[in-house]
Amino acid sequence: MKILVIGATGRTGKHVLTQGAGRGHEITAFARRPELLTDRSRLADVRQGDAHDLQAVRAAVQGQDAVLAAVGGSGIASTLITAMREAGVRRVVMTSSRSVPATRPRLAVTLAWLFFRAAYVDLARAEGMLQVSGLDWTVARATMLNDKPPAGRVHIDFEANATGGAMQLSRADYAMALLDAVEDPALIGKALGICGPK
Repeated sequence: MKILVIGATGRTGKHVLTQGAGRGHEITAFARRPELLTDRSRLADVRQGDAHDLQAVRAAVQGQDAVLAAVGGSGIASTLITAMREAGVRRVVMTSSRSVPATRPRLAVTLAWLFFRAAYVDLARAEGMLQVSGLDWTVARATMLNDKPPAGRVHIDFEANATGGAMQLSRADYAMALLDAVEDPALIGKALGICGPK
């Protein structure tokens, strides 16, 4: 599969590049600062640009089978929706936060919204834009991310509040789940919550 990775130099994006190439996908990295990519040997292409720049995204989307946005937001969603519709590319997976729909645990969710309200409101807007876009979308809502070694498994559910798993999730495991989502047509039109394994 030819996959365009938005936010390729981020802490999650780098894992997506490595794991995606390891799975045999043709990975194109899209980043504002591609010079931060130290190993390009397994990448199909590297594109420089801002994900809010429609012209840059239009050029990068051409010929792709899917887009994996390892960074979320309404501005990025808007640009991707326009560019993907024009190019006839339908499959998109975008990251979000488990805290966007959550109501429990009440104290933790309240504190998270207190400190990150603007970001969560924007992520909620991005999710809504994707849901009415007509694209083959999946939203991947992560719990608290860390840089610990991967466990090789995650807990996934489709509820507002987690039904199990751990509140901590390694970025490597999140990248694994994002790639799994891109590959799985059964997850089209779904918003999944991703937690670390117990």
